[in-house]
Amino acid sequence: MDIRTVKYFLAVAEAGSITEAAKALHVSQPPLSTAMAKLESGLGVRLFDRLPRGVELTAAGRYLESAGRRLIAEEQRISATLRSMGEGLEGELRLGVEPMGMWRVVSGKLASYLAEHPKVTLEIMDTAVRDLLESLANGHLDLAVIPVLPEEPLPPLHDTAFAVEMVEELPLSLVAPASWDLASSGPVELADLRELTWILPARVPGARSLSRLLDDRFTSVGGSPDHVVRVPTVQNAASLVAAGAGVSVLSTEMSGPRPGIMPVPVVGGWPDLPLGLVRRADAVLTPVAERFATLFRELPE
Repeated sequence: MDIRTVKYFLAVAEAGSITEAAKALHVSQPPLSTAMAKLESGLGVRLFDRLPRGVELTAAGRYLESAGRRLIAEEQRISATLRSMGEGLEGELRLGVEPMGMWRVVSGKLASYLAEHPKVTLEIMDTAVRDLLESLANGHLDLAVIPVLPEEPLPPLHDTAFAVEMVEELPLSLVAPASWDLASSGPVELADLRELTWILPARVPGARSLSRLLDDRFTSVGGSPDHVVRVPTVQNAASLVAAGAGVSVLSTEMSGPRPGIMPVPVVGGWPDLPLGLVRRADAVLTPVAERFATLFRELPE
């Protein structure tokens, strides 16, 4: 099984038809059909169910589709890295960052990194944690900085295991619409806020650090809020709080100054949110990504 055959297979999987895949690849259909038959024969497993109109992936085919996309992404990165290694540190760094981590921890370190290595091209994805883990597993991202709990290792995703290095902790703050003026009398009791609408990031299986921290904090005052609106990211939560829809919990940096939002001190405060630098356990980082990981550990906030 070589790279070209894997690319052919992925084209067929995407098109759902050998005929359509042949058109997309600009090859004739018979050689492509032969290549797919040889691939199945060599692996000793059926990858496609042949249908009257096209093909459908078997369980083995779906596995090869996922693994093949990671293989192609890695092959492209290896080629690009080898081409640039003789010209100093240059190439592409693809980094995933949970939004709260971007505000305080990552942005300053990225600025220092890019100043030191101006030839590096940077691509940042700041989205929901589940999406970041998906992109890390399929090889689109080199590294990700996300909330994790040291006592709860990240489970594998699509047969991809993750390695986690704890790097920072973020202070958290309760935020409310500025028009509510909740902080006028000083710190508030969390138990008195349970009947409000809370706008919180959606729970992520296997990466539930923020929801776990909030659950534990609410347990200490009698239980979780009665009305919770789940949103993909904290930016969504901040926008809804500013609009007057409810209260939320953000990093201290994101909580202010921000139009329409007022940080509210809470009796007993909030626990800090731990952040981890995550990579695929089986991945060999490019020199560009390895250098960023090193500077991430060394640079102050």
